[in-house]
Amino acid sequence: MPSLRSAPDRHLFFAFCLLIVWAPIPLGSNRVWAMQILQAWIAVISAGLCWQIGKGRLELAPALKKAWIPVACLSGILLWTLLQILPPPLSPLDSSTRNVTSGYLALQKSMAYTLVFLCALQLLATPQRLERAALVIVASGVLQAVYAVLVTLGGPSFDLLGLKLISPFKDATTGTFVNRNHLAGYLEMSLATGIGLLMARLEPGDSDMGWRERSRRLLRALLGGKAMVRLFLVIMVIALVMTHSRMGNSAFFASMGISAMIGLFLYRKVSRSLVLLFASMIVIDLFIVSAWFGLDKLASRIEGTRISEEVRLDVNANAWPWLQEHWLAGSGAGSFGSQFPAYRTADVGPFFDFAHNDYLQILGEYGVIGAAFFVLMIASSLWAAVRAQRQRQNQVLRGMAFAAMMGITSLMIHASVDFNHYIPANAMLFVVLCAFASAARHMDSSRQKRRGM
Repeated sequence: MPSLRSAPDRHLFFAFCLLIVWAPIPLGSNRVWAMQILQAWIAVISAGLCWQIGKGRLELAPALKKAWIPVACLSGILLWTLLQILPPPLSPLDSSTRNVTSGYLALQKSMAYTLVFLCALQLLATPQRLERAALVIVASGVLQAVYAVLVTLGGPSFDLLGLKLISPFKDATTGTFVNRNHLAGYLEMSLATGIGLLMARLEPGDSDMGWRERSRRLLRALLGGKAMVRLFLVIMVIALVMTHSRMGNSAFFASMGISAMIGLFLYRKVSRSLVLLFASMIVIDLFIVSAWFGLDKLASRIEGTRISEEVRLDVNANAWPWLQEHWLAGSGAGSFGSQFPAYRTADVGPFFDFAHNDYLQILGEYGVIGAAFFVLMIASSLWAAVRAQRQRQNQVLRGMAFAAMMGITSLMIHASVDFNHYIPANAMLFVVLCAFASAARHMDSSRQKRRGM
């Protein structure tokens, strides 16, 4: 079996892993200049892969050939965004709502996310590479968590990037993001990936195996070679709790419970080990570790929530007439910031670039026609994750499919009150998890015998 060092695309794989780590560092890449760096990085990786495939040095990955539904959906989003910025009569939009500048930026982002998905399917073509990419995601999450906790507990002397100066959340962890909810969204997906890595190490057991042997196997998974991953999960949970993000924490634990219940039906031979794994996570992470790092503050914030005082709900209520007017074709990708002032009432003071509800904003900007591509993309990814867990025998593929299912579910829950899908670093990681699902479902696991990693 060729090693990583002899694989023709090894440098591109390393570049892809570095991209994952870099994306959240410059304010979640939520600045035009940061997004341009991201786009150029992705373009170089894509061009390198095209050149190697054209020269015959690489074969198209099986997952890339078979994952036609999500690829078609991403292409549909691209095409619809392009149509929206075309001049009349080619554009389906009313000329009064067209925002060409925002449309171009949205088109560039859509192109970047599509290329990320395609590159991920091509580069993560073996279980070993899929697992290493997952380790990189976890490492990136830990990097964000450590920086966030040090800045929050240690003060300005640890804020090397000076982000607390521009962040309105002085008493909560934000990492290299400005908004604590966006750090929470990133940690949700990183934690899901780490849990998938642990599940990839769960050993199948016989039906007549006693509880002692099952406990021993679980302890070997938690305290053996995967002890470091377990420690990383604890660190990320600490940072997640310290964000004081109500929906971020709720979405994480809810998605973990939902995914665990689904896993009980899909992981037949390791269902008891699965129960023990998640029980240990709930006891250790939620009731022991989190209690030392602000769980009481988070609980108080949740208890003190007053629906009538939530400005984001007023934003959604104000945006409802906008949605009703543009429900079919949308007002244009990225146009919410320029359209919302016309519908905003006096009690909604600040300027809002985003609707604090991804479902509402995507539906209003893209309309039912464009939003259908998003729905089908996510539904096909979740279905691929479920099928992979049901049918694949390789534990790594099943674990990564679980990670994709849990990460996607968590961010979709969080999307009901925030705009993580409009933060490039989080949107890119979300797309990578969708690629995890397709890769785990369609990957030829015997491909590792012919190709590096």
